[in-house]
Amino acid sequence: MELGDILRTALENLGRRKVRTILTSTGVIVGILTIVTMVSLGVGVQREVRAQFAALGLENVFVNPGVQRNDDFFNQFGTPSRSNPITPEVVAQWEALPTVQGVVAQINLDDVTSLIEFPNGDLTSIRVTGQEVFANPFRSEAAALAGDISPVQQAGRVVLAAGAVPEGVEAGELVEQTITIVLRSPRGESERFPLVVAGVSDLPDNEVQAAVADMATMKSWWFNVPDYLETQGYDVAVVRANDVAAAAVLVRTFREEGYRVQSLELILEQANRVFAVINVMLASVGGLALFVASLGIVNTMIMAIYERTREIGTLKAIGASRGDIRNLFMIEAGLIGLLGGAFGIVGGWLLGLLLNEVIAWYIEREQLPIAATFFVTPWWLALAALVFAALIGIVAGLYPAARAARLDPLVALRYE
Repeated sequence: MELGDILRTALENLGRRKVRTILTSTGVIVGILTIVTMVSLGVGVQREVRAQFAALGLENVFVNPGVQRNDDFFNQFGTPSRSNPITPEVVAQWEALPTVQGVVAQINLDDVTSLIEFPNGDLTSIRVTGQEVFANPFRSEAAALAGDISPVQQAGRVVLAAGAVPEGVEAGELVEQTITIVLRSPRGESERFPLVVAGVSDLPDNEVQAAVADMATMKSWWFNVPDYLETQGYDVAVVRANDVAAAAVLVRTFREEGYRVQSLELILEQANRVFAVINVMLASVGGLALFVASLGIVNTMIMAIYERTREIGTLKAIGASRGDIRNLFMIEAGLIGLLGGAFGIVGGWLLGLLLNEVIAWYIEREQLPIAATFFVTPWWLALAALVFAALIGIVAGLYPAARAARLDPLVALRYE
């Protein structure tokens, strides 16, 4: 028998028992639909994470000073022990490198007890932050309620977040007014830093953005080190390289010099590995359904052997070989898998579109600062699912095909 004859015969056999073929394919449809839906979720989330990292800048390198090991729990209240401080001179050297576009040095005051005192006498705790190096993708972009909220560069000026404004006080009333940042140290001392409000943003956080120079002055007082920047340097520096390749070279260079270094590219590589594991786990759910479906294909093909025993005998009697019979049943099983795979892919794609609409509606209703497509079905996923479904059908048909090929034609022709 020619391949065309075998294929035509297989299609005719499946068409004679449409209900059985459809029911057997349903298991494959469910399995492929589950795989496509689950993996498309992993692909969509991974693609969105990559896009967010790219927007933040994969060429950014985060450099922290080297820290000498100290097991003293109370050392957090003392001057940090830094083996490689990022001083203003070091920052100037990095900015002069040909592969560097710019350097943003920052001071961290998260461990400092700080309060804010308003002109009306209100005193409350506050978080003092510096300039944001890049926009937070999970937070809405800040808008001005009053004044100028551009990144603070000038010493003596701050930008308040709306979450820090006292109740009953209008944002416009605070612009160009003097507020006071009060630091209280574990030594029992306190120090006041008067600053002028340049503007008020609409962010709901309880924070105030200050200039690096003012934050360095605060930290100098906190540790009682007059020349803090010259001796201890900045807490972190964000070095922006010309491209990702230059960033990778800078990472190796900084580490060799004793700095602690992180880059978004390295973090993204780790995230990709995690997503690979997640995608396998998600696909395994559909794989279980496909395993059950394969048992249904085996059962269907064995029943077909009993029903078509005389037909098999007739085919052998007119010259069909064992290989022809084996190929016939394997192709029938493969077509069942292919049919189920095709409908499963379409169903998974449509379900992904529906879930994207539901998620978009929920995000809009909750006013979340997220705009993303979570379910994405790339062409390679559809092709892989189709091939996998056909392969499952062929593998499931191996035993029934071999059993049909072994039938003795004389016994088959006498079968009632």
